[in-house]
Amino acid sequence: MKKKYDEKCDIWSCGVLTYILLCGYPPFNGKSEAKILERVESGKYDFNSEEWDIITEEAKDFISKLMEKDPFKRYNAE
Repeated sequence: MKKKYDEKCDIWSCGVLTYILLCGYPPFNGKSEAKILERVESGKYDFNSEEWDIITEEAKDFISKLMEKDPFKRYNAE
């Protein structure tokens, strides 16, 4: 979002896709593109809906590490 794209952006995207594949909807939503981008920028999402009740803690932890807001703390491809 800050036009500084590198492989860490791809890792974050993998987290978003994994989130969607496991529950069926995106981690960030809103009624407008601006609202969605605001939520993406905040980096806040949750696993609180009933769809997540059957998902393992390991899967949730994996997603959290892929979608870590700080790129220096985020998982890498290694």
